[in-house]
Amino acid sequence: MKRRGTELEAGLEKAFRERRTALRDVARRAGEQDEEDVYQDAFVKIVERSRREEIPKLDNLLRHVVRCLTIDRFRRKALRQTYTSDEAGENAVDPAADPERKLIGAQRLGRVMSAIEAMPPRRREVFLLHRIEKLTYAQIARRLDVSIKAVEKHVHLAMRQLSDTDD
Repeated sequence: MKRRGTELEAGLEKAFRERRTALRDVARRAGEQDEEDVYQDAFVKIVERSRREEIPKLDNLLRHVVRCLTIDRFRRKALRQTYTSDEAGENAVDPAADPERKLIGAQRLGRVMSAIEAMPPRRREVFLLHRIEKLTYAQIARRLDVSIKAVEKHVHLAMRQLSDTDD
């Protein structure tokens, strides 16, 4: 049985090598830095599957697995970027950034948080409802029982206060 597994893996390795260019072209869509990982993950998944069951159409399975792994990587990246920008704003600290950029980003985030905390309570509430909870001016006006013009004024003043903090 061990010999059969070794022969099977050698056959799969040969199939991967023969289709390397085509498979890497698909994997590259996940990003050049993820290309090799997708390619290797696909090989591991197919070896594991081949140990459990017979693979009648290896070409189809190779393309399918590489394509699915590429899509998964792409989605994970998009989710990570969305989460990072939604959670901490457009200028979030990038975990891959060098230490100096991390420090600058963390300091900037601290200044922004301090500025938000220093806002008058109503202005802060309006700002957070608009920017964090993504409510429209009309929704905020109804919730707080104020005019839309008052909401506009609070958001404008909050943005000015934040931009002054950035100088």
